[in-house]
Amino acid sequence: MGMGAYFGLETYDEARKEGSGKSTAAMKGAAEFAMGVALGPMAYMGLQAAMAAPSAAYEFAKWQAGYRRQLGREMKQHAFQNSAFQETQATYTMRQAGMAIAERSRYNTQQAMLGNEARFMKK
Repeated sequence: MGMGAYFGLETYDEARKEGSGKSTAAMKGAAEFAMGVALGPMAYMGLQAAMAAPSAAYEFAKWQAGYRRQLGREMKQHAFQNSAFQETQATYTMRQAGMAIAERSRYNTQQAMLGNEARFMKK
């Protein structure tokens, strides 16, 4: 009975906030109270859950679609995300050659910096 009264008052408050008159809101609240008392607590909660299920499913689907879009945007930011490289002797050798070129370039830059530093220190 206490739960029915609570939900009846809650329904009354919601109806008043939606713009219903006092008598209309009171009838909605009384109907909600009577339904809670007539059905019993478990059946009433089951009915309320069944009435809330479609909107909950819609909200979940909307959240899931937004989450998928967000993941899709994030996945586009990663290079080679869906790539599967085929290792062969040629690709290994080319990668090794590229790394050697990069290492020589770094070494040459480092030597040039040390040379410039030595030239400035000499003065």
